[in-house]
Amino acid sequence: MTILLAFSQCKNNSQNADTDLEAGFLNPPASAKPRVWWHWMNGNITQDGIRKDLQWMNRIGIGGFQNFDAALSTPQIVEKRLIYMTPEWKEAFKYTTDLADSLGLEMAIAGSPGWSESGGPWVPPSEGMKKYVWSETTIEGGMPFQGQLPHPPVTPGAFQNISQNNPLSLNETEEEINEFYAEAAVVAYRIPEGALSLTELNPKVTSSGGKFTLDMLTDGDLATTTILPAAPAGESSWIQFEFDRPQTIHSISMVGGGNPGRFGFGNSREMRALESSEDGKLSAVCRTSLPAASHRIPSRFNRSLQDSFEYPLLCRPRRPALILLAACWVSHRIVIGDLQARE
Repeated sequence: MTILLAFSQCKNNSQNADTDLEAGFLNPPASAKPRVWWHWMNGNITQDGIRKDLQWMNRIGIGGFQNFDAALSTPQIVEKRLIYMTPEWKEAFKYTTDLADSLGLEMAIAGSPGWSESGGPWVPPSEGMKKYVWSETTIEGGMPFQGQLPHPPVTPGAFQNISQNNPLSLNETEEEINEFYAEAAVVAYRIPEGALSLTELNPKVTSSGGKFTLDMLTDGDLATTTILPAAPAGESSWIQFEFDRPQTIHSISMVGGGNPGRFGFGNSREMRALESSEDGKLSAVCRTSLPAASHRIPSRFNRSLQDSFEYPLLCRPRRPALILLAACWVSHRIVIGDLQARE
């Protein structure tokens, strides 16, 4: 009898489980329903639109949403845009929470406008995101120095004096950004014997197109660009530094690029290379693939190179596309890549 009762109970449990599974599949509980992102784009919000969206979510079986305030240069399609955290925006948000609660929808919210985490006009520049900027001065060692050090750039933006590029702005016009500057340190170090700057080496500069000079490529102004025209299919655009004697090169830096893309990081990748010649025959020293970014977001790489090169040296952005080049230089010195992002 005990065995029969146990068997009967197991069978009933199995039947119940099958029934519960089928019922849950046909009518999922709230915990099993999907959640979605719900973007409020550039203030295009009305209570009528909110009501229609939430009722539709509830009707098709969505269990909840995350409210996300974003922009992406969305054009205005409502009579009055509701700007983030204004009284009208807060009223619409309160209406959303009440309606979601009445419909049994789970609601979450991104804790900021867009991807700024905790940013906003209430954050003073001194407490906002910062970058390292710098200027360089070469002096004679072994004696006191008296003079004014060049002021580093104060331009708000990604790198040195390259200006801000904000494709996620709420405003369709360029926003005014408060400048902030504070000195961090003065660093003095000894330059290796014989380590001359590219200006001191004074190579002859030629290129596959455009008008480039040594001063323009090494003046430290990364915001001013010059067009390096596209090369024909199967060929490369290039800039050549021709020295009067072999040189030992430790680093190369390029600033500039192609299409910045929607978010300023580049739509595609381009090959950049350094080549040297011996008896007029070019050979590759190093190559790297970088995002094809605009002059506002510098494509920059540094490589440690230990070879002695016969002249000339060629810097090749190896992609058949127009390039806005702000700087290109080689150096005897070892360069720390992405210095502004390091602590």
